Amino acid sequence: MTDKSIGTRVLRRLWTMALGERSWVSRTGDFRTRERYGLVGRPNYAYGMLRAADTARYFGHDRVTIVEFGVASGAGLINMSDLAGLISQETGVSFKIYGFDTGAGLPELRGPKDHPEIWNAGDFTMEDRATLERRLAGRATIIWGDIEQTIGPFVRELNPQVPVGFVSVDVDIYSATISALKLFDGDVLNYLPAVSMYFDDVGFFFANHWAGELAAINEFNEAHALRKIDRDRSLPSDRRPGGPRSWYGHMYACHLLDHPRRQTSMPRSQLTINAHARFMTENALF
Repeated sequence: MTDKSIGTRVLRRLWTMALGERSWVSRTGDFRTRERYGLVGRPNYAYGMLRAADTARYFGHDRVTIVEFGVASGAGLINMSDLAGLISQETGVSFKIYGFDTGAGLPELRGPKDHPEIWNAGDFTMEDRATLERRLAGRATIIWGDIEQTIGPFVRELNPQVPVGFVSVDVDIYSATISALKLFDGDVLNYLPAVSMYFDDVGFFFANHWAGELAAINEFNEAHALRKIDRDRSLPSDRRPGGPRSWYGHMYACHLLDHPRRQTSMPRSQLTINAHARFMTENALF
């Protein structure tokens, strides 16, 4: 038997074992385990929402607000609504869900920062608004209109009892992203001390730090001394089987460094090395 055939058999065996493990988890694992293995629909949303729920529990909240900027067909918002029930069962944290969309597709592009080499005004126009609203009735609220006009009133109505915990930004262009990030201009208590974020349009060939969502992130950070958006540095992790996944590079966090819980330590007993490991694991801080 040749070395090549032996190598092929070993690789096939390893692949079969991996598939078998994933199949077993999909049949028997609880939600948290299935999420770690990437066996939940829209794993980026599942991860971000679970992060929000775990962070909320850590800071003493039982409800959080989550937001999707860029609803388009509504598949993501429907998925958020479905995931909310599963994650609430797992964590005891409930969700208020909002989506923002013009209903008429992308607005007029304003120059090279809006990636006119890819997009046109009117792209992603919603096809059946009435049906989507019926499907979401009682589960999520869509705020219609240009985000530039609708975000201010929304921020003023945020409630510290239901702080923002997860935000998805899928608005494709720089100008709309700049408007979406005004979400974080409210009173600091209206947010968890760190808010999980997903940015959809940061990983294609034309993406760069001088245009699109990446440019908006940079400008947000420059404009805010104590509120910063950074990559989610807990990904990838050896606690997540299967190696890096494409969506990991799209996960970020908005750090509210002016939040009282990030200014002063809360009283608790000092940690030994072993207790530190338990503390970080039990509170999903890795």
